Amino acid sequence: MAIDQETIAALRILAQLVAEEGRRIVLIGATVPRLFVDFLRPTHDVDGVVTADSWADFDRMRGRLFKAGFRPGSALHELRFGEAVRIDLIPYGVGLVQDDRLEWPGADRIMSTLGVEEAFKCAVDQEIAAGLSLPVAPIPGLVLLKIVAYEDRPQERAKDLADVVHCFEHYEESLEGSRRFDVAGVTVEGQPVRFDEAGAFLLGAELATLARPKSLVTVRGFLERVPDEYAMPISQILAEERRAGDNEGRGRRVLRLFRVFAAGLNNDAREQ
Repeated sequence: MAIDQETIAALRILAQLVAEEGRRIVLIGATVPRLFVDFLRPTHDVDGVVTADSWADFDRMRGRLFKAGFRPGSALHELRFGEAVRIDLIPYGVGLVQDDRLEWPGADRIMSTLGVEEAFKCAVDQEIAAGLSLPVAPIPGLVLLKIVAYEDRPQERAKDLADVVHCFEHYEESLEGSRRFDVAGVTVEGQPVRFDEAGAFLLGAELATLARPKSLVTVRGFLERVPDEYAMPISQILAEERRAGDNEGRGRRVLRLFRVFAAGLNNDAREQ
């Protein structure tokens, strides 16, 4: 799915500034599955993480962006551009982050930065438009960040879980399912992993390789909160998908995807 021209114009400005200042940036959030898999939720929003040495350094960078056509949003990390573009730009650096936490000045808000180090590590350059490429966290890194974001603010981040499930169901489609055949013959909880469940298993296995031990603790803690199809996270996903009327069938389906994902994460599936 193509990104609209106004968002591309904003990203060109951001990419130029980052290059001029020798910073590192990685795109995360809803933009990522638009680039790697078909993504159903329309958005003008872009999420990114950029290196900064201090809050003063981050403010200086924001000042340059304002001079280039951006304007402030409702929060320190929010940048607006044109009619509808919003970029949430998170600063990251040793002078800002302590114990994997980022404390926003004057906002009474502390944000977990678990998964950000992994996002920088696994980022791949992606062509977004002609002459514009930016590092993008691939789907395993995105799933990690979204689970961390949900665990940080579970009442506010239900849409992240809906995005995770979408990634489970559509991961590897761009490769015409070639890697899904690698899961043939694998069983989870006594049931063979179906072809359309293989993406969840592969994501679990790849996330286990990517994530730091502390990040994995958070992911496993989240999975413990999904014991059955009536768990709060699944109810939130159904509400986001607007499928509450099909609660029973879809709930079991989502639960199964999380079980398959957990098997890939823990490498405890068995071959028939």
